[in-house]
Amino acid sequence: MTARAKDPAAPTDAKAKAAVKRAAAGSVTEAIGKLIGDDAVRERGTAEKKAGAADASGRKTSPRS
Repeated sequence: MTARAKDPAAPTDAKAKAAVKRAAAGSVTEAIGKLIGDDAVRERGTAEKKAGAADASGRKTSPRS
C-alpha cells in the first residue's frame, strides 16, 4: 500500500475544511434535485453550494445574494 501524497491546495484549518465540505454537500444536493426533478431541492443545494464556496474563499456576502 502506498501513502497518498498531500494536496498542497487542500485546506488545512477546520473552518476551511468545513466550508469545502459544505460546498460539496450542496453540490450533491443540487445534483439529486436535478435527478429527481425537484426544483426546491435543487435550489437549496445551489444555495448551500454557493454559501460553502463563499465561506471557503473568505468573501463576506449577504444571505440575500
